[in-house]
Amino acid sequence: MFERYTEKARRTIFVARREASTYGSPTIETEHLLLGILHEDKGLASRLSLTAQAIHNEISKRTPPPKEPTPTSVDLPLSHESKRVLAYGGEESQALASRIIDVERLILGLLREPDSFAARLLRQHGIGYDAYRKNLIDSAIKEHKQRLVRRGVTTDAANLRLRERMETREPSAPALQAPIAKLENLLNCAIKLDAYSEHDAMQVLKRKPWPRKEALGNLADWAMAHQGWLARALTEPKLNVPGYVGEQWTSVQQYSALPWPDIVDLWVCVNRLLIHVLRHIPEEKLNMPCRIGIAGPIPLSTLIDRYVEHCEDVLEQILARL
Repeated sequence: MFERYTEKARRTIFVARREASTYGSPTIETEHLLLGILHEDKGLASRLSLTAQAIHNEISKRTPPPKEPTPTSVDLPLSHESKRVLAYGGEESQALASRIIDVERLILGLLREPDSFAARLLRQHGIGYDAYRKNLIDSAIKEHKQRLVRRGVTTDAANLRLRERMETREPSAPALQAPIAKLENLLNCAIKLDAYSEHDAMQVLKRKPWPRKEALGNLADWAMAHQGWLARALTEPKLNVPGYVGEQWTSVQQYSALPWPDIVDLWVCVNRLLIHVLRHIPEEKLNMPCRIGIAGPIPLSTLIDRYVEHCEDVLEQILARL
């Protein structure tokens, strides 16, 4: 049930269960969830005059402390209100284009249960649904812009300058105009890739046994291999190589241990170099025979088309909602 929850959100549920036990409650109520949130989100606690002790005092006023706390061995269920809060948290996560459910989404979930004890406490201390949600969205946009700045892409104009700096000349071989245009369109997806969190980047694809990190690492491997093959094609009469990039390369190179933005940068940079090389391949080279592994020879133009098709297929899976 909690596989999409961040570690902090999971600990929030654990603390809420402990608080419910302390009060001898037969269920985990919204006020217990709020206590768990304040325990895990120190930033929220510091922004509010609301403290865990204040909530404890409010709970004590409403519900006298029991003679005996509920034993920790007893499995306490969520109340109906709390179940709705968690469901709302999942909805808020999807609405904000994220697969993870964090503490902030749980706060939104509490505020969407307006008659709950926790929501009333939050409103009394100046935390309302609309304002809090707007702050989350504004923070997400700011963080996204900061990632773009780190990658050197701050605006559409800056992105255009990057493309101009990379190259705008017509390819020497007109037949390569289409695959080059497709690759450039794929690179424009880097903006979408930047929006993924580290958690998103570790989600496994539906049609391949890779998390997004390893899938994009595979594309970077393919780009580096093909860049080397194209360099050989420009200097040799024919191309013979042992085989395509092995799928096992992605795991042995530990792409999953790299930061997601670094893998995105690697994929973008290698493909920019690849596009640069493609623009300088002369037309007469496109029919050069290329033998990859034990398969029969194919023209260089077909090798290039198959590379683009592989990129389109894997990137489509990376960008799909998993």
